[in-house]
Amino acid sequence: MCVLLAATAVTAQPAAALPPLRAQLVDDATLATLSGRYYDAQMLVGLRVDLISSVATPQQGAAAASGSLLVLRDGNGFSVRSDARSSASGGGDASASALTSGAESVRMQGIGQIAQIAGDGNRLSNLAAIEFVDPARANRDAAGFNGQTRSDSAAGAMHAQVTFLDGGVQVGVQAPGVSLQQRVDAGGLGGIAQSGRIAGDGVVAGNRLQLQIVSAAMTPQMSRELGLQQALEGLRALPR
Repeated sequence: MCVLLAATAVTAQPAAALPPLRAQLVDDATLATLSGRYYDAQMLVGLRVDLISSVATPQQGAAAASGSLLVLRDGNGFSVRSDARSSASGGGDASASALTSGAESVRMQGIGQIAQIAGDGNRLSNLAAIEFVDPARANRDAAGFNGQTRSDSAAGAMHAQVTFLDGGVQVGVQAPGVSLQQRVDAGGLGGIAQSGRIAGDGVVAGNRLQLQIVSAAMTPQMSRELGLQQALEGLRALPR
């Protein structure tokens, strides 16, 4: 069996206050259907990633940032949709300077989650989930995407931003004594990183990320397209 979910939560409150741990179990038979190029095989046709970071302070300050990216196969190419939103309110004491440090310098492969907490009555959670879905589910609310690739909001010491970078996305939220970050980096050395730092009292903060791997049954048309593509690639290897 393969567990395609990583989740953790750290809090200064009793264990009962933690968010539920969720896992999706995928057996070898399911994974096996995602390879091969025969008719009706399950092929990877896209992905969707959703990230949300939020913080609330005892001084009624609040900030949140969210980003979504959907990439789906469309004929011989791919369609790309994006959504970036942020909000900040309440301000806060900008003079508060106590802060833990070190999380931003960490680079990792796969999924990594870091939590640093100093103070009393704080709650911090990191949650990352990965699942296999069909195109209809991945596309269920994409019509409401705003098409933006960047959003930035600030109110006093509260700050929230989301930015789609080349090959990745980054979400960040800052408040007095609080810093939340989520990064998705593409490429061979890429990965998913979630970090949260709190130095204060009574802060509620969290990172949530969902990665959906989109698969669909191979149609006869897709099989023919792949066969033609392989044939053309073979021709390129012939001596001239």
